Amino acid sequence: MYSSVAANWLNGAAPRAEAGEVAASFRTAATVDGAYYLVLAETELSHVAADRLRRAREQFAVARVRVSAGETIATDSLQLLLEVNRARLEVARRDSALTVSRLRLGRMIGAASAVDAAPLDSTPPPELPLSLEAATAELRERGPELLAVRAAERQATAAVAAERSHYLPSVALSAGWQAYDATFFPSFLQRSAIGVTVTLPLWDAGRRELGMARSRGARDVARARREERERATSEAMAQVWNAYRTARVALELAQVGVQASRETYRVQGARYREGATTILELLEAQTAVGEAEATLVQARFAARSSLAQIEALLGRRLFTDNNQARAER
Repeated sequence: MYSSVAANWLNGAAPRAEAGEVAASFRTAATVDGAYYLVLAETELSHVAADRLRRAREQFAVARVRVSAGETIATDSLQLLLEVNRARLEVARRDSALTVSRLRLGRMIGAASAVDAAPLDSTPPPELPLSLEAATAELRERGPELLAVRAAERQATAAVAAERSHYLPSVALSAGWQAYDATFFPSFLQRSAIGVTVTLPLWDAGRRELGMARSRGARDVARARREERERATSEAMAQVWNAYRTARVALELAQVGVQASRETYRVQGARYREGATTILELLEAQTAVGEAEATLVQARFAARSSLAQIEALLGRRLFTDNNQARAER
């Protein structure tokens, strides 16, 4: 009886430990992936801020020439000077955020200094290789988090059986042999005995009942956690799966937005040099370029982060060649 209870407890503990290790490893991988992608995003945003500063300085130089030639009023150059200062402030902010993100990535991979992220290709994120229904079914069947809570429930059930065994009687078998004589090897008188002892536990000051109540409570909690996690599988997978699809659509729209805003800025810049538009329209077009480029970076970061979360839920990589980027000093 005791051996079977111990075997059941060990059979529940081993899968729980294994599933917990897989779940923890992919949670850690998702966290590191997020830090890695954040470095890439901050790097791209730093480039966006630098481009904004470059455009502002170019237009400021044009405005000064036009003001000196008497083609426009001085407030145009002041407006562009204000944009230059704003762009410089944005560059400082982005450089600061990039430094912090590099230090965070270095800390997560065990480095004492800042670590840069190796750039990835700029190809659009591919379509997921499985549908939402298939991903939800896989998560419910062999997701590492679910495997861990199921193993925890089995372990808690075995603990209840172990506590219940304390109510059963115990049987002890004993045997003995004795010999008496005046010589070194006695043989004059020999006695042998075999005994069977049966112990029936009646009362142990309530310790058995307390242990049983605790084990049953732990089993009920483990069962409730398992049921709640199973009910949440559809919600959890739908959230990250649709977030990835939404990010892919947003990325496509952002790419079009960047092209349109750059063309609008080019036209407004040419018109301003010819005196056919106002400084406010030029500044609006210039701001739109920076916002469109930042939106593109954010959409790319959202797609990569959503993919990392899907892989953390499933406990496996969806793309063999994806997410194999290396962190380099």
